[in-house]
Order: sequence, then C-alpha cells, then structure tokens
Amino acid sequence: MNKASRQHSRKIKKSKTTKQPPRLSSSRGYIYTLEVMLAIATIMATLVLVFSTTPEEPETDIAIMKQTGYDILYYMDQTDDLRNAVWRGSISAIDANLTAMLPTNVLFDAAICTTSCVSSSIPANRTIITVDYYVSGYREFFLNKKVRLWMWMQF
Repeated sequence: MNKASRQHSRKIKKSKTTKQPPRLSSSRGYIYTLEVMLAIATIMATLVLVFSTTPEEPETDIAIMKQTGYDILYYMDQTDDLRNAVWRGSISAIDANLTAMLPTNVLFDAAICTTSCVSSSIPANRTIITVDYYVSGYREFFLNKKVRLWMWMQF
C-alpha cells in the first residue's frame, strides 16, 4: 500500500469514529417513555385511592324504627284506641298497646301532653328516637293533645 491510500484510510477511520449521532434525538424517546410511565403510575395511584374505600352503609334502622313507631300510633288512631286513651288521659292503655305491637328489643316511654313533654325514664347514653302524634279531638270533644313516644334499642 502506498502512502496516499494509508492516509485516505486513516481519514475514513477518523471520520467514522469522530461522527457520533446527536444525543438529544436518542434521549427524546427515553424521556417520552418516562413521561408515559409516570402518567400511568399517577392514574393508577389515583384509581386505587378513589376506589379502595368501601362506601358506608346508611343507618336505616333509626328511620325504620321511627316509621314503625308512627305507624303503630297511626294504627291505634284509626282503630280509635289512641283518641279514646288520650281523651281519658290513660297512658297505661297506650303503653299496653305499644308493648303488644313494638318488637321486644325496643324499649319505649310515652306521654300525653300539650306543649312540652317530659320523661324521667329515658336513658342518657342511648340513641333516642322521638315520634310526635297530634290528636285534635275525640267525638265531639276538643282535646288539642300530643302523644310523644320515645324509643330506644335494648342491648
């Protein structure tokens, strides 16, 4: 080989080794991949946090118990037992009917009053459900009374 061909081959070798592809174009794909992986991780973390909590069950037993108390007083009114007992002022007759109709695990107290009702047998550490039922009259008598029913669960 002569001297000119050796110099030419050196130039080719130098040009091959000195020319490198720009690093920016090769790292763009890497950056986009990292960005997509970060977005997927953020979405997954959000989904896990949102859907991992179980929804709370509503306390329907209080509403059912209140509706039951009102329905019993309404039934007693429709059969005329409640109006008769209010006219006579007989809380014991109301208590006897309520004992027969309420579930056995429900304790109660009832009162006949006009504006403010007071009960001394209500426990302090329980959830008390109050039902008011107004009685305006019995036959030809104007009563303007209220029957208040306090109920709570027995443990």
